[in-house]
Amino acid sequence: MEALVEVLELSVLLFLEVMGYVIVLRSLLSLLASEESKMLEFCYAVSEPVIAPVRNLLNRIPALEDSIIDFSSVVTFLFLSIIRIFLLSFL
Repeated sequence: MEALVEVLELSVLLFLEVMGYVIVLRSLLSLLASEESKMLEFCYAVSEPVIAPVRNLLNRIPALEDSIIDFSSVVTFLFLSIIRIFLLSFL
């Protein structure tokens, strides 16, 4: 049972770390790559289910509602990083 818990902990930490890298890559590729880039499409497909709820929450803030800058990637990255640090402090 302990091995299962350890595998689950490591899986969650790995997910958080990989998702952070995908979000950073997505942000860089959105600036540098063309819209037809397969890597950009992959990054969007992987990260959008995590970023979309954050974007929906940020759109409810009146000051950010009409903003031309999408802060959801940055906020999601910070949120995932905080969760990862929090989890690492208990392991």
